Amino acid sequence: MNSILQNLHQKIYRLETIVTEQKNEFYSTEKRYARQVEVCYLGKEKEEHQFQILVVDFDFSDKDDAMGQFFKKVSYLFDEIECRVDEEGNITAVDNLFFLQMRWVKIQTELSQTHKGEAVDSYFSRVSHLLENENELIEFLGSYHMFGLLFNGLLQSFDSKRKRISSEGYTEIMTPVMDGEKMMLTISSENLEKTETSYFRGLFVFKGDLYEEGFTEVKKHNAHLKHSLLWIG
Repeated sequence: MNSILQNLHQKIYRLETIVTEQKNEFYSTEKRYARQVEVCYLGKEKEEHQFQILVVDFDFSDKDDAMGQFFKKVSYLFDEIECRVDEEGNITAVDNLFFLQMRWVKIQTELSQTHKGEAVDSYFSRVSHLLENENELIEFLGSYHMFGLLFNGLLQSFDSKRKRISSEGYTEIMTPVMDGEKMMLTISSENLEKTETSYFRGLFVFKGDLYEEGFTEVKKHNAHLKHSLLWIG
């Protein structure tokens, strides 16, 4: 039994992504995307755990400009996810895929009335394609800017250092460190030189079976991304 996964039941977490983009040598922008997420554990069937993820609040720093409003409306597409997760905490299936596809039809229809152009059409096509391929959708939902800080393959007992290959191609090194009642899982990286990522690190904090907080930091090209998770109730 993976008690850490089961103990996610009825927990509320704040997920936040901070994106700093270096436009040129003298100018950079920063945007923040925060969500309040409620997790419901629905039980276990065979070797898979069933979850419902509900996003109960959004707080985007660019919500007052046109594109910020556009992306916030698209984000509502993923505010209710039903999924299955393996013993290590990786998403293996999306059970409400048809619901998401039908919801996207409605959202796309509404947005297309006020947003026109080749770039918008291209974006719509990418989302539609994502929803037509469950494996790609699973990879997207498991990314750190979505729900990867919850379901990342790291919600398990660690008693020694481990390594794994990330989806980006570099190696993540997980090292458990005990600090009193808490177990901190530090993540470093190697073999970055052949990837688009120039820097990666992470930290996950557990108190017994309670997952308290998580953090990853990524640098690639001109972007600096910080993803965080905090248990708030």
